[in-house]
Amino acid sequence: MSAVTDEIRARVDLVELINRSVPLKRVGSQFRGLCPFHSEKTPSFYVRPQTQTYHCFGCDKSGTAFDWLMEREHLDFAEALRTLANITGVALPDHRDPQVEDETRRLYAALERAQTFYSAALFGTAGARGREYFSRRGLTDETLRSFGLGYAPPGNRLLAYLHDEGFSEQELQAAGLIGVSDDGRQYDFFRDRVLFPIRDTQMRAIAFGGRSLDDASTPKYLNSRDTLLFHKHETLFALDLARKPMAQERRAVIVEGYMDAVMAHQHGYRNVVATLGTAVTDRHLRQLQRQVDEIVLALDADAAGQAATWRALQVADQSLRTGLLPVVGPNRRRQQFVADRTVSLRVLALPNAKDPDELIRSDPNAWPTLVRGAVPVIDFVLQRLEARHDLRTAQGKAAAAQEVADVLVGIASPIEQDHYINEAAAQLKVDASAVRRLLRGNHRPRATASESAPAPVTDTVVPNTDDAYLIALLMRLREVPEVPPYDGELDFVLAENRELCRHLGETPPAHLEPFAAAARRYLPRARLHPTETLTTAIREKVLDIREFKLLAERDQIHALGKEGAIDNRELWQLLDPNRQKMEQVALDRQRERERAGIR
Repeated sequence: MSAVTDEIRARVDLVELINRSVPLKRVGSQFRGLCPFHSEKTPSFYVRPQTQTYHCFGCDKSGTAFDWLMEREHLDFAEALRTLANITGVALPDHRDPQVEDETRRLYAALERAQTFYSAALFGTAGARGREYFSRRGLTDETLRSFGLGYAPPGNRLLAYLHDEGFSEQELQAAGLIGVSDDGRQYDFFRDRVLFPIRDTQMRAIAFGGRSLDDASTPKYLNSRDTLLFHKHETLFALDLARKPMAQERRAVIVEGYMDAVMAHQHGYRNVVATLGTAVTDRHLRQLQRQVDEIVLALDADAAGQAATWRALQVADQSLRTGLLPVVGPNRRRQQFVADRTVSLRVLALPNAKDPDELIRSDPNAWPTLVRGAVPVIDFVLQRLEARHDLRTAQGKAAAAQEVADVLVGIASPIEQDHYINEAAAQLKVDASAVRRLLRGNHRPRATASESAPAPVTDTVVPNTDDAYLIALLMRLREVPEVPPYDGELDFVLAENRELCRHLGETPPAHLEPFAAAARRYLPRARLHPTETLTTAIREKVLDIREFKLLAERDQIHALGKEGAIDNRELWQLLDPNRQKMEQVALDRQRERERAGIR
């Protein structure tokens, strides 16, 4: 590929490319204009035809034609490569199977026709209930059309329409548009629901989210199944419309629901995206971090939303790390390092238990103030310590201190870290030295600077956090004799933790001690669970682990398909049982939550 990029660089006229949006004037052998990346009145932005590069002496932005498109047009590298290849006439190497390419094109075409059908149904006679629902929720016709919102009528009308358009049952099933019953009957996957098209960054429909018009119907929200084009855990709703605004503002806001995002966009807040009824994942965050300097979590204020926020913070701690940042140390040979994060994460506390949709509808002008007032993660953690933990007990204080330490270890500035240590100590009513000892004992963000690329000192193994928490819950269960032993099936990501589970209640073998130590660090948090919900918490964590493993399996299957290691028929044969297993996990989780009284 380097030969291709070199040929593109040799052929591209960077002056002509930039001059399309930034007026340039020749100054000697260079061209000069007002920098598009920052506000200025005196031109400091220069383009050098000889090297085909640009540089701004005001904000220090510089790069090639690829960098220009990625920065200015907010494209990723692959998109920039295709754009420049088209401009310069350079042919890109094509290693793809023509049959697979044609099948993929057909999937996009089927989804495009489906979106047209659903949109027409919404504005037709059959869509009166859908229009009434959207009107009641405060959406304008302009918003309905810009998001491509639609309505799926009862029956199998889409199936009949797309059959008439020449699409086969296999294609419609592969696109997630129809289902097939046990007796072989085909049916529309979405029926009598308002629909939210889920689109990729090129504004192509890849899936749909459907909301029931009857609040008593279950499920209230239904997403398309995962397909070759759509993976729920890595897709953000409204990213196609939000990508440029959030790159311009250098800030992205993540909300939970379709309506939250739609309402924000309707009122001009277009840097808002939504998860698809799932927790925030590392893939969501990685999509955003290259385009923004700040990510704001604006999840619902109810108990479920707060739990989702906490889980998102834990995911973000790993996802937003880009390397190691040196901080003050005793000397150059004993330099200290913490994880570097080019993107800051903040949390928006929604008032009065409102969700973003309700808040924006009731007071649109309050939203930008709330977003600007989003607090750093450590402040969010400190503000909620008392609500999450019983600070009157030693166990509650220990668990709270552990949560604080998990966040404090990532703060680069020693002065800022010391400030929060004192804040946490005052809230916990303990001596600040105790919090410092906890930081030194459980977290070791230090490394020697003897190598050119220093690495943090870590254990020889990296225990899986889901596994460690599950082991901690099982340890806690052994401490409570009045609760029956867990008799369900267990699952672990790592074989070492499965082996460790067999040694609970005894001294583990030496090679398992690091995994046991990781689990013991979660024990104070596990002890906060009411005894009557311990087995529920264990089953929930087992389901988390199964889902994680199934997603990893699905990714491996897709990778084999992309590498050409398996053909398209084998791909679908492998994916179908994986999808069924994931649906079973989701069903089991829903049943578990209903059994525990969680909506």
